[in-house]
Amino acid sequence: MIIEEIRAAIAAKSSALVRRSADDLAALIHPDFLLVTAGGKALTKADYIDVAVRGKFVYHDQQVRELEVRLFGTTAVANMLQDDQYTIEGREVAETFYGLSIFTYVDGRWLWAASQTMLPKSP
Repeated sequence: MIIEEIRAAIAAKSSALVRRSADDLAALIHPDFLLVTAGGKALTKADYIDVAVRGKFVYHDQQVRELEVRLFGTTAVANMLQDDQYTIEGREVAETFYGLSIFTYVDGRWLWAASQTMLPKSP
């Protein structure tokens, strides 16, 4: 089932982040990757790996919930809530983000192609 395949791809990405494995993360991301952060900054594949694995972010945990996936041929669009726990510049952060991720099916596996995250609105 497509949702389980995408859930597995997301779990592999989260594991690579927590383990700070640039090689494992790079293998999961499409070469033309684009991510727009919650702050509005656009990151390429290399940028994302530098920030998320080699940079000031240290991920401790990342859990996805309320995952919904829609399939469009060889493209899957995933909508989710993402609970992140990380340290940045010595500050511990636990935050929930809304996430939209796009995956493309290449050579028998799903690659993360694009993503946008945003903070939930205040009540």
